[in-house]
Amino acid sequence: MKLRSHQQRQWDHLALNDPFWGILADPAKRHGRWDPDEFFATGQAEIAAVMHDIEDLGYPRARKRALDFGCGTGRATQALADWFDHVTGVDISPSMLDLARKYNRAGARCVYTLNADGDLHGFDANHFDFIYSRLVLQHLRPRQSRQYVREFLRVLRPSGLLLFQLPSRRRYRSVLHRLGSRWFFEAARRVLHLRGVVEMHGIFRDTIVRDVQDSGGRLLDVRSDESAGPEWESYLYAVTK
Repeated sequence: MKLRSHQQRQWDHLALNDPFWGILADPAKRHGRWDPDEFFATGQAEIAAVMHDIEDLGYPRARKRALDFGCGTGRATQALADWFDHVTGVDISPSMLDLARKYNRAGARCVYTLNADGDLHGFDANHFDFIYSRLVLQHLRPRQSRQYVREFLRVLRPSGLLLFQLPSRRRYRSVLHRLGSRWFFEAARRVLHLRGVVEMHGIFRDTIVRDVQDSGGRLLDVRSDESAGPEWESYLYAVTK
């Protein structure tokens, strides 16, 4: 719970100071330079591309309920409402959720829910037809991400589709560099108290594939995904059950 409290404070800090950049860290858009309409248009374009890409998979079989995990200000949540009857956005940050509600243009078709726990116990099993998470799990510790993958499969309906992105490993192999990054994050959190510093973590692809299978999931596709940046080898996983 202590770690989750730190993560909540961290994202609340970003929400209050530079929320759109905290979600899409374009260097040219830092310090409030994101135009809201332009920012939310990126979500529309992203989800439209996603829905086009998954056509060949044949899933999800229904389009009633979708979950946007780590929704932030609702960039993808609102976009998903163009494709699903009802969309739930969950996030750890109350301040991000306040902004999501402020900018919501999808009315009652989008709801935003605080989830400060390490699971999704607020949702029944087999509840969602589609679960989407991108640029989120990479900011959680590996044990948290692995737990959420298991939870995604619990709340996913049979013949639904889970689509999530997660880095696998850094592209460089310097042990000293990896240790230095880990030390920096810990120092920033515990000593320097820099709340705007966001951690990055990866989980080996084989580990995620095994977790999916052990949780009753069936892997439909794994493809390279560059959204974590050039420093990371990252993948987009498509899963059903």
